[in-house]
Amino acid sequence: MRLSLLAGAAAVPASAGVCCYNSNSCSDGCNAPTEWCSQSEANCNKCSGHYCSDGPAPTPPPPSPTPSPSRVEGAEYCPSASDLVVAYGTPQLNNQGWAVQGNGGVATKAAFNLVGGFVEFDIDLSNVKTGVNANIYTISPSIDASGYTGSRYCDGAKTDDNWCLEVDWIESNGNCGGATTLHTIKGPGSNGCTAWGCRASYHYNGKSSFHMRIEYGADGSWTTIRDGQTIGTGSLSPNPSAADWSIIKDAYASKGAVIYSSEWQGWVPVEDCGTSGDLSSSHFSVSNLKISGSVVQGPTPTKCASYQNARNATSTVIV
Repeated sequence: MRLSLLAGAAAVPASAGVCCYNSNSCSDGCNAPTEWCSQSEANCNKCSGHYCSDGPAPTPPPPSPTPSPSRVEGAEYCPSASDLVVAYGTPQLNNQGWAVQGNGGVATKAAFNLVGGFVEFDIDLSNVKTGVNANIYTISPSIDASGYTGSRYCDGAKTDDNWCLEVDWIESNGNCGGATTLHTIKGPGSNGCTAWGCRASYHYNGKSSFHMRIEYGADGSWTTIRDGQTIGTGSLSPNPSAADWSIIKDAYASKGAVIYSSEWQGWVPVEDCGTSGDLSSSHFSVSNLKISGSVVQGPTPTKCASYQNARNATSTVIV
């Protein structure tokens, strides 16, 4: 139960604006024009920034006439509550998200190949007590056509047959700080991304509710963008290698990634935030979940277009 990040926004015109955070000026605290949040004012708003335009609002470059053969040709899914499953405890399942009070876990029923795709969502950790671990990550278990259930759980900390690839997008120590971690090697040790993990840790500096976008490259590497701030895999320690990306790519292609999210107590990153807290009174939520990829195992979830069509239908006025 850890976290990872991903990189890679498409190039934009040199005259494009930038998305800024630290002040009302456009001279500091800004993303590069090439980053996703700076590609449009709408993206910047999703990243909780303010848009500083150097000219006309930038538009993304036209798509390549021939897609890369290594990119997943999938769809964009906006899972409904029925596309999710309670792993344990009594979480509340919502369309495109969930809320967890106390000890509990949630997962997608389907497992996705995310290589060449992305996942984005809003997460609110402001009501999680320090010393409590609230998280969202992927695991790659074997499941059947009906989808994931709690009995199929596996992760990168296991040392038996329940071990599997674990990609931790974020493990939060309360509302204080978090970590992004990769586990590709079974067992403990300092020889790579083991049960100990290749990890990057950070403090939230007072803001614990944010938009996240996780983008996967064609090689299996990934970048996490938290409110426009990129947490690159280059900041993980030990630094992952090409072999680690291959493990992710192969596991996602063969078994897919179940998106798993839980709140529990026992271990937390960023220990200076505190290592004990009140689990029963802690709660967090995930909303606006969107997944771009292809379904490898389990039932096909609701596509985002279905929600748009429903909205269009309800907004139609017959006279």
